[in-house]
Amino acid sequence: MLIIISTVFGLIGACLGWWKDTRVLYRRPGSKWTTDLVPKEKIRSSILARRRRKRLMTTVEFGVYGVAFGAALFWTLQRFVK
Repeated sequence: MLIIISTVFGLIGACLGWWKDTRVLYRRPGSKWTTDLVPKEKIRSSILARRRRKRLMTTVEFGVYGVAFGAALFWTLQRFVK
């Protein structure tokens, strides 16, 4: 059961991390507006590659946080079952 809960929370966390950095992938640097997008062809490939690597690392980071949260939740709920 621990493996299932940790996996589910890990996948949810990874999806949130991917979504978070995908929103800013094609945005102008420093812009806070969601409508301030730049076409993919106008962004230098080195900058786009760096943003994609950052998106991947954020996905992994949020996934690890999700697994840790799921395990902590499982162990906390197990203490109340006894």
